[in-house]
Amino acid sequence: MRIPRWPSKTGRILFLCCVFLCSPASFSKLISPRGFRYGVLDAELVVIVHQESPSKFMVEEVFLGNASGGDSIKLPGFRLFTEHRDGPDTVEPITSGTRILLFLHHKKDVPAAWEPTYFGNCFFWVQDPQQVSQLRNMAEQAVALRRRWEEAAATPDSRRRAEALWPFLSMKEYGDDIRKHTESALQKIAPVSGDFFAQQFASMERWDRADLFKNAGAYGGDKLHETLASHVGTQQRVYEKFESTSVSNGQDVLTRWNMLPEHVKDTIGDIYYGLAGLASFKRRDDLPLIREIARWAVKYRLEQTSEAALDAFRTMPDEENLPVLALIWKTFPLGSGDGDEIFHVDVIEALCAHKYPQTVPLLAPFVTDDFAGAEAEAALSEIVGRDLGEKPQRWLDWYAERDNLRLKSRNPN
Repeated sequence: MRIPRWPSKTGRILFLCCVFLCSPASFSKLISPRGFRYGVLDAELVVIVHQESPSKFMVEEVFLGNASGGDSIKLPGFRLFTEHRDGPDTVEPITSGTRILLFLHHKKDVPAAWEPTYFGNCFFWVQDPQQVSQLRNMAEQAVALRRRWEEAAATPDSRRRAEALWPFLSMKEYGDDIRKHTESALQKIAPVSGDFFAQQFASMERWDRADLFKNAGAYGGDKLHETLASHVGTQQRVYEKFESTSVSNGQDVLTRWNMLPEHVKDTIGDIYYGLAGLASFKRRDDLPLIREIARWAVKYRLEQTSEAALDAFRTMPDEENLPVLALIWKTFPLGSGDGDEIFHVDVIEALCAHKYPQTVPLLAPFVTDDFAGAEAEAALSEIVGRDLGEKPQRWLDWYAERDNLRLKSRNPN
């Protein structure tokens, strides 16, 4: 048995991002946003300090947490820096006049040590002590925001809690960090939050709603499930109407996408996220509908929606998924060169989850794959009961022999 040669889906995404981001021709890096809305919910201390020594800081003002003025905080290696997407960080000097606002929590691996929250990025500074009021104002706004969020999250009645937390989902108003904490808090009161989501569905801004689609199952509830399924169907009809009046003129996928009206792009996104949301409920009785949407997506060459179907099939294997899996792979083959290419490891992973004899002829060609051949071979071995090696024909021969034996048992004469 070979050693697997390709990481998990998350690992693959990170790998590809690293390759792209480190490319000399397009050097760029991901940077963490900085603002008082980021990191405050994770903070155990919110303090203004000045430096005593390279790794030691003295507390001047406390806005949150168990500390007092005059206390010392150790932050080995701490520096003031501003991240830049292109090029190196800008590092600022720390002088006797520098005042720093810190949002701190204990390190997970070293509980006695402190570090800034939000990926080590939650700190702000002024170089003139006369400007410390700017830091004080920021700290007060952050702690007030946290108190409002905590009050909402502590609402005893689940329905009222969902209502109180809901505004904090706004990316525009509160940013991604508070949104993620809010999502987690809402998911803890499923399916009440799912019912509330369903009620708010039609009135939500598309950009706020779309991100909730893909994890709709975590909020639960029949109302949200029905709302989501109905929405996908409506968006399919909208897209079909557009297609009935559009002409592609042989354009490649990227050119055609760039020329689509924005409302059509939104429709495609809603169908993709909607299907992902249906899959997140993990209801096996949804499989016929998911297969129907997948076939529809193949018809209109909507690759992302097909990818969402692959994810659904991987988490809910079923023999009837296999013809649709084959159709997706046939429509979006690797190396077609026209922009329609499902990431082939996603197909392999979906097939590997289907431990049925009928999977063998579909999965056998992948045993030679440089990235995921080992996974394909392992899954085939589990189906067949023994390892037939790295040559596809041996697996295909096994399947053909199995079919012949079945035919003979049915027609003994």
